[in-house]
Amino acid sequence: MLEEYLKEWSYLAVFILSALPWVESAAIVVLAIALGLNPIWSTILAFTGNWITVALLISLFHRWQEWRNKKQPAEVRQQQESKKSRQAHKVFVKYGLPGLAVIGPLLIGTEVAVVFAMIFKAPRKNVLFWMTTSLAFWTVLFAAAAYYGFSII
Repeated sequence: MLEEYLKEWSYLAVFILSALPWVESAAIVVLAIALGLNPIWSTILAFTGNWITVALLISLFHRWQEWRNKKQPAEVRQQQESKKSRQAHKVFVKYGLPGLAVIGPLLIGTEVAVVFAMIFKAPRKNVLFWMTTSLAFWTVLFAAAAYYGFSII
């Protein structure tokens, strides 16, 4: 009975830990599986916790950008955006955003990758899509590696 009770709290801990900034769902899912938790539930909860943080960060950063743009005169914004910077922005959104989303969680962390994407003014829908795809990929990959790796041992 106590063991079952502790497992229920363990699943809540998986969700909460992966929702913490700078704690990656891929690492938490490996820990959860190593501790004997159900790999499917651990994967779902770790992904969901990390995804909620990403979605919240995108939304808050977008609102902050809107607030900042209201404070800055339109002439200043137009002067800052040259033709080259608009072209560079298009290239980043098309090619750099997917790369940042895929590599970012491993090198700099999911939240930092989101902030970089938003600083570079990538559309928030694209950031959310690519970060969701990346989180799902890495979480499932690490969960499968942990599950099958621990099964072999």
